[in-house]
Formats: sequence, structure tokens, C-alpha cells
Amino acid sequence: MLDLVVAMAPYVDEKSLHSLYGIIQPSLQNKDHGIQKKAYRVLEEICASDRPACQNFVQSHLKDLQSTLLGSLPSASSPAKRPRLKCLLHVVKQFTAEHEDFVTALVPEVILCTKEVSVGARKNAYNLLVEIGHAFLRFGPAADDAMQRYLLVVYAGLTGSVTMMSCTVLALARLLFEFKEHISPAALEQLVQHICLMIGSRTRDVVKSALGFLKVALLLLDVELLGRHLQTMLEAIGGMSDDMRRHFRMKLRNLLSKLIRKFGFDPVRALLPDSYHKVLLNVRKAEARNRKRQALKRAAGSVEEDRPVRSKGESMEEVLADSDSEDESKQHDGKETKKALRQRAQAWLKEGEGDEPLNFLDPHVARRVLATKPGTGKAGKVSHDFKVSADGRLIICEEEEEEEIKGVDEEMADLMQEVGIRSVSDEKCGLG
Repeated sequence: MLDLVVAMAPYVDEKSLHSLYGIIQPSLQNKDHGIQKKAYRVLEEICASDRPACQNFVQSHLKDLQSTLLGSLPSASSPAKRPRLKCLLHVVKQFTAEHEDFVTALVPEVILCTKEVSVGARKNAYNLLVEIGHAFLRFGPAADDAMQRYLLVVYAGLTGSVTMMSCTVLALARLLFEFKEHISPAALEQLVQHICLMIGSRTRDVVKSALGFLKVALLLLDVELLGRHLQTMLEAIGGMSDDMRRHFRMKLRNLLSKLIRKFGFDPVRALLPDSYHKVLLNVRKAEARNRKRQALKRAAGSVEEDRPVRSKGESMEEVLADSDSEDESKQHDGKETKKALRQRAQAWLKEGEGDEPLNFLDPHVARRVLATKPGTGKAGKVSHDFKVSADGRLIICEEEEEEEIKGVDEEMADLMQEVGIRSVSDEKCGLG
């Protein structure tokens, strides 16, 4: 029945919507998760509809919707988060400056939902964070001041639980992506300082999110703007504990590689402690190898492109020559086929073990007829993932080289997807 209500709700008149809202309102706190989810779906369809009756209903019931959505927050189940966040997304679009307190009260819930199990809930949470940012810009008075107020609200999550801290850092990465032109230099400096403090955390989940934020910042901001915060970032990286450095060694190498590309080897080396110098040298060697490998690939590609393609002959002599060569190849193939058939017709008989003669009366003697000559088979080669040089030595690539070859792009794509910037469908379609 509720499925029919979900489908029909956007098409009823305003008076019926008022009655329907009174019916589904208690179901928003129902202990049955299925009923609660469908009740939120009904409310979502009403708020998302562009029909005049639905829009007038939402405008006239904004205060009631605020109290209902805030009151149902403690009892909201995980399956109902996706339609609940979608409903809030449409409601926030209708808000003006007088509703700033309600929008501020929503932020903690939305930040925590960025790590919900449901992919749809996480996507809606990030979209709602962006929409709240646009609402603060509407509230004014100036864009920089409005964004600073919003960031101050989000910063409160950095003092919460471990999960809240990790979610807050990821949320800040998404807000930097969306609103970097509205963040003043002073606000950006404060933001980087907060993130660098998180790098010194003793919790791996928080450190992972903070390193991810720095990667997003390196991707978005230009060299001049990043140069002002280079010392702060490298001091935070240099102050990581040994346990964190070991656990995130590949992420650190990728991050240091990006920093070297932007600022050069010497500035980065001067701002890091001596314990990082060996890592930096390895990164530089790996970069040199990658550049050499790419140059060889480009050179090989240009040679392939320059190689002339044999065109099909147009004169009678060329056609006859081509047909003669085809006949010769067919004859050669026929000889090879006959040879293979002769080899297939041959068989070998395996003798008895030791000095025991072969008993042809044994009913299992047919098992001793072999298709291949015994004793001539070569031992199978052991399969391994290492390359072998001409003299038989194993070639073992260093960890950072392997990561540079196959892991960096995938890790960056996963990071962008994690902060809601790029979805799985976009990656499959080649978008973003």
C-alpha cells in the first residue's frame, strides 16, 4: 500500500497532501525499518516534486517539517538514511537566512552519514553538504564570511569521536573541491593547520583521511597558493610516528612524489628530517626510471607509426605474386598438418616397474599406453611474478616502482570516489 502512496503522492492536491502528511508523520519514527523507509520515501517525493501543490505545501509547512525532521533524528534507522537525506536536500533548497540555526543543527548528522553502508546514503550526504554550503552563501552577507561560518560549524566535528573526526576530514576535502574560490587565504591557512594536526593523530583512520585531504589539495590548488603552506604540511608529515610511517609508507611515497613534482626535490628535502632523505632518494630514482620508461614507449610508438604499411598490389603481376605466396603457405601448412597427424598416431608402452616384466593379461594394461614418449618431458617451470635477466638472475622491482607503475591512479580514483567527487558509474563511463 505504501508503494502506491509513494507513486501517487506528487499528483494529489494540497488539501490531500495535508491529510497524507498527518498520516505518515507517526511512521517516520516507526520501529519497523521498512515502514519508516517508505514513509520517508513519501515525504521525499512530495518535497522533490515541481508541481505547484507540492511546492506550496512545502513552503507552508517549513517550520513543521523542521521540527518533524529534527525530532525523528534519534529514531532514524540506517535503511531510511538515504530517503531522509534526499528529503533534507530538497527542504534546504527552500531555506532563507532565518533558517540558519536549523541548517547548522543538521551538519553533524550529515557528516556522519558520509560513512554509511549504503552508497546512495553516502552520495546524498555529500550532496547535502554541498547544498548546505550553497545555503550559507545565500544567507550572506559576503561569500567569504558565509563560507568561514560554515567551516567553523564543520570544524566542531574534529573534536568528536574517531569516526566523526575521519568523516569531518573527508567532508572538508569535498568542501574544498566545491568552494575553493570562496575560501579566503586566511580561512585556507586555518583549514590546512587543522588538517595537519590530524596527521599527528594516533588513529590510522584519521591519518588516512588527512593524507587523502592533502592529495586532494595538491590536485586542486596551484603551486603559488600551496607554497605558502608547504612548510606546515611537511612539518606535519615529518612528525608522524614510526608506526604510522610504516603503515602508510606507500601513501607517503605517492604524496612525496607529487610534492617533488610541484616544488622540486631540494625544497622538499630541506623541510623534512633526515629519516626521510632515503625515501626521497628512492622516490627520485623511481621518477627517473618512469620518465625513461615513458620516453622509450613514446619512441617505440613513433617507430611503429613511421613503419610503412605494405599496400595491396593493384597490378596483375603483384596479384599473381600474392596468390603464389598464398599457395606456398597453404602447402607448408598442409605438410605441418600431416606431420602432426603422424605424431599423434604414434604411441609408447610404459614398461613394468624395476625388473618386473609387463603382463599383457592384466586388465589394466591399457593404462600403460602413452601418447608421449616417457622420460623426455621437461619439468614444468615454476610460475613467479619476477622478471628474469639473460643470465638467469631474478629482477625484483622496488616497492615504490611497482606502486608508481600500477597503483597511483587507482588509489587517486578511489580517494576521489570516497569524498563523493567521482562515482563508480562515472569511472566506468570514462567521465570526470
